[in-house]
Amino acid sequence: MNWLVFVLRWFHLVAAITVVGGSIFMRLALVPSIGVLADDQRKMLHEQIRSRWAKLIMASIGFLLITGLMNYFLFLQTTKTAPWDQWRQSYNAIYQAAFGAKFLLALSIFFIASALAGRTSATQRFRADAKYWMTINVALALTVVALSGVLRLTHTGPNVLTTSAASSETGNG
Repeated sequence: MNWLVFVLRWFHLVAAITVVGGSIFMRLALVPSIGVLADDQRKMLHEQIRSRWAKLIMASIGFLLITGLMNYFLFLQTTKTAPWDQWRQSYNAIYQAAFGAKFLLALSIFFIASALAGRTSATQRFRADAKYWMTINVALALTVVALSGVLRLTHTGPNVLTTSAASSETGNG
């Protein structure tokens, strides 16, 4: 189980790094830099980047949804054990609120990123004001990273030494 948790967390982090880092790079480095190109060169470069970025975005969204939900349910299963009683009383409400906010913000990020990387006429208004929507997406992504830190801080489960001592006292050690 520890290896599964490690692998899921690793895939989740790589996908998050791809989305957040790529969004920051595009908004703060790429978009300002391509302003010096001629219109036809800018359109050609944009299409080349868009087609590759769309694949990365879709794969990252898939990995984030699958691994995020699996991590969430595995963690909830862990917290249902007796050694986690104190955690549930102290942190569960904070954890659930932060997770809910993170999940809703992540869905917004996924939508905006998909709209910016897409080519349909339905999402054209997002691409028409790409700088604005990229800025919104970067701000949302940084908020999700901060909420992830809150979740990680609340992962204070039972101390291994305390759990081992309790097991020894009851004769289970």
